[in-house]
Amino acid sequence: MQYTSGAPSPETYLKARDFVDTATAVRVFLSGIQVASMQGLFAGHESQGMEPNKTIGISEGMLNARSIWLTPNTTTPYVTSEVDVKEGPVVLEVGTPVLGLLDNAAFEFAGKVGVTHPLDQGKGGKYFIYHKSYEGEVPVGYIPIETEGYQHWLLLRIVGQKADVTANIAKLKQTMKLYPYGTQAKTEFINLTDRQYNTVHAMNEKFFDEINTLIQYEPTEIWNQEWIALAQDLGIEKGKAFAPDERMKSVLVEAAKIATAEARSTYFYPEENMKVYDDRHWFTPLISGHEFKDEHGVISVDERATFHFMATGITPDMVTNTVGKGSAYLLATRDASDNLLNGGKHYTVTLPKDVPVANFWSFMVYDNQTRSMLETDQKSAGVDGLSDKVRKNADGSVTIHFGPEAPKAGKETGYKQCQVRGTTLSSELMVQRRLGLINHGDLVT
Repeated sequence: MQYTSGAPSPETYLKARDFVDTATAVRVFLSGIQVASMQGLFAGHESQGMEPNKTIGISEGMLNARSIWLTPNTTTPYVTSEVDVKEGPVVLEVGTPVLGLLDNAAFEFAGKVGVTHPLDQGKGGKYFIYHKSYEGEVPVGYIPIETEGYQHWLLLRIVGQKADVTANIAKLKQTMKLYPYGTQAKTEFINLTDRQYNTVHAMNEKFFDEINTLIQYEPTEIWNQEWIALAQDLGIEKGKAFAPDERMKSVLVEAAKIATAEARSTYFYPEENMKVYDDRHWFTPLISGHEFKDEHGVISVDERATFHFMATGITPDMVTNTVGKGSAYLLATRDASDNLLNGGKHYTVTLPKDVPVANFWSFMVYDNQTRSMLETDQKSAGVDGLSDKVRKNADGSVTIHFGPEAPKAGKETGYKQCQVRGTTLSSELMVQRRLGLINHGDLVT
């Protein structure tokens, strides 16, 4: 750095400008992963013909590795749609038990839908979803959800026994409707199973185009004000074209590489405050709750970035401690010896007897690159406690096997293959603790 009586030289000015712009772009990236993730979901589903306030997608045969989602599961059917209240309120009619959420374009929780909503509790009802600028009355008997944003992601899971999936889906399609308030319902359903499409955002310079799309569409007040100010420093501003020059393009390319490395680092080298147990490697970026705030109300930007890098959907029901009132999740990227998980090795996890869940527990194996299901000859990439093929050990516990080859005869149940077309890949293991808490054993190789 060179100065003349305190005045920077032209070279110093240019060096400082490039460094600060790169640092700004890195921060916009890490604090905007959730925004790009939401745009990825919208774009992915719209590529399959889904229309806001009209089309509802259902994974009638469960999701599999053909569809790229962040941490999906193969245990329950997903029900998903886009709700857009920019032109007025939208009505969602629910007639069967579901568990779900509504998140806005900033990927912030907007409302519960289904069994955990105090006005629904599994009975169903008509949800009246409206922007805060709406000046009309909420119809009598409707369940109101007021929001500050326009576009929203609706994600539901059908509540019921696995053996009744087909019948439950049929009932849902007979009773669920989504339509703009004051119009006649023209709800359409599409089956998402086996569709090859992507809902995951970019991790390169295209990331900045994705967040620009939502910044242009949404009301500015839904964004964190410091984050939106930093985005403006990069040329991303509502009402203006985003047209970076060659210098800024190179800055964005470099920043995306740095931010990607940081996001992956907190994922594979999680901070101690994300650890759930002192003597094991299970962790969760939801350790501070769905708003990522500590006891003083301070947001952990690292936890938030880590969560949205690897997962999707935000609701307080994801951090419940009450059995039967939501879901809970644990993640592991390392084994008991602190080594990164490797798809060429054989791992086991043992669940204790009488796991306290009201519905089920499940394990899923995800690919490190996509954070979606690991593609193997087995479509499901997961195993769960609802399967009648799961065998219990003599003491009532259950041992789950993960590896490239099946375990010894008689112990195949619970085994998930981690080999892709003959090439072993490192894999990540997501433990999804559905509707309750599990005192997990650690991964043993």
